[in-house]
Amino acid sequence: MRKVYIKNRDELIVLHPDTVAYMLADGNYTKIVYISGVQVVLTMGISKVEQLFAESIDSDNTCEFVRLGRSLVINQNFLHHINVAKQKLTLFDGNKNTLSLQLPKQLLKTYKADLTEE
Repeated sequence: MRKVYIKNRDELIVLHPDTVAYMLADGNYTKIVYISGVQVVLTMGISKVEQLFAESIDSDNTCEFVRLGRSLVINQNFLHHINVAKQKLTLFDGNKNTLSLQLPKQLLKTYKADLTEE
């Protein structure tokens, strides 16, 4: 399993991209949410975190992150359900862990169209 190391003066944070469900931007902070529900807040913007994750990808990588809007990146490997009418996106790991996100209708509609075109 690959890892991303984030260090600053006082701490080292080890992230496991394969189990990250989504990343949510909040100004200069990024909240990392694992599929298990565990959360980590980083003191860096979401673009920088995306860059670190991209650098950790190797040729055997099956983990796909996609940016939805300005403040959300999801792991498509956990995508389970999109309900445009209820403005709900559900992530599921195939076992017992489920996370639901309330998102704008237009964002979900566009994402759903992008997925079905491929």
